[in-house]
Amino acid sequence: MLIQNADRTTYGINKMAVTILAFVVFMVVGFISWSSLGVQPEPWRLRTLVLAPLTMSLLLYFCCDQFGVYYRCMTLSGTVWRLALAYACFVVLSSIIWKYLVPFSGDPVVQILAYLLTFLGVLWLCIFRFRSEKKLEEEAPMLLVGAPEHVDTFLKQMKRDRVDIQGALTVISPKSVDSVTTRDILIRNCISKVVFLPEGVDASVAECLTDLCGKMGVDFYASMMVRMPTVHKTYFGVMGEVRMLVYKSTPIPYTTSWQIKKAMDWFGSLALLVITSPLWLVAAAGIKLSAPGSVFYRQKRSGLYGREFGMWKFRTMYQDAEKRLDEVKASHGNEMDGPIFKLENDPRVFPFGRILRKFSIDELPQLINVLKGEMSLVGPRPLPVYETEAFTSDAQRRRLSVLPGVTGYWQIAGRSNIKEFEKLVELDMYYIDHWSLWLDVKLLLKTVPAVLFARGAK
Repeated sequence: MLIQNADRTTYGINKMAVTILAFVVFMVVGFISWSSLGVQPEPWRLRTLVLAPLTMSLLLYFCCDQFGVYYRCMTLSGTVWRLALAYACFVVLSSIIWKYLVPFSGDPVVQILAYLLTFLGVLWLCIFRFRSEKKLEEEAPMLLVGAPEHVDTFLKQMKRDRVDIQGALTVISPKSVDSVTTRDILIRNCISKVVFLPEGVDASVAECLTDLCGKMGVDFYASMMVRMPTVHKTYFGVMGEVRMLVYKSTPIPYTTSWQIKKAMDWFGSLALLVITSPLWLVAAAGIKLSAPGSVFYRQKRSGLYGREFGMWKFRTMYQDAEKRLDEVKASHGNEMDGPIFKLENDPRVFPFGRILRKFSIDELPQLINVLKGEMSLVGPRPLPVYETEAFTSDAQRRRLSVLPGVTGYWQIAGRSNIKEFEKLVELDMYYIDHWSLWLDVKLLLKTVPAVLFARGAK
């Protein structure tokens, strides 16, 4: 679960508060427990006393970020539920780290006390933040500026969201906005924020309101009443010095999770290159002995947003494979429904190449593409350029909106066992819409048995 929409200021403050709280609680509890046991504060023990709370606090920070604890939720129960899920994940992971990597204390009572105090502290922070923000929403005097029909729509939406703003609300028409009149309203009603509904309103009204709010220190809210698909996320971006509200239907690349994914791609592909190096030697020798030609095959594939790149593979076909493509299609047909070409017994594949394909060894050179930033370890499979040019709908092109991957849902679901192209697209869309760091980890772990047992490989 990854929740991306956030107010940047609240986002940073609460992260810091949770991290500091966890660090202080674990350090104080550890110090008290050591003192009660008569443990001498030797230098190495002091380092452990600092290292363990630091590890726990950073881990809690990460779990809360993954489950959206730092982001605003419409209901208090939703906020508490997010925290409960995040904290359960934190307890499991930290218990493993605590036991095997960062020794802190052998007393189970001390550990439980540290966990309990930290949970209660974070729970209090969440409840306090939720109630404070709700109070500001409902009690702060507000000026609402918009056409009558848009005002009615806005108020109905607030009612559905259980936000009671009627008691401190002043409503005026955009036609009534001028510097003198609006300034008088702001002063007389002690207005703390102005909500502007810009639909069908002249830009000069917005300019007047923002100028007044800026000078008088009043918060200015401009609604975006445009109905967007549920897959869209919003965040504030910048082009030059101009702030933009961005609607994005793919994972936001500025989050901690996305940056960890990038680091995991680089370090993971480098590690896999080293671990699988003997297979590279076996594959190279087998290809040279099986069929004349180069060891590697580089094909133009469609990458991020359709940008062409050269994807590396171990060669599994005879040298004239590209020239014979139309001939094979005409004589053997296509087992895939759609623009992708797949054939179980493709006559262009030499015998040793079938072994490489069966265990996905031919895909190993794509680790080089991952290191170059052209691919990711996990993502939709990159298709040849001529296949993406044959796409018939915009939805099919959406699979190009993230970096292509060495593995993905298609590989886990059975690879060549899936014959319908729309099913493949559906799996890719699920990955894009539900992406999280944990989802990547799960797909990587599931790839191992899929490759070892050659599930769906042809």
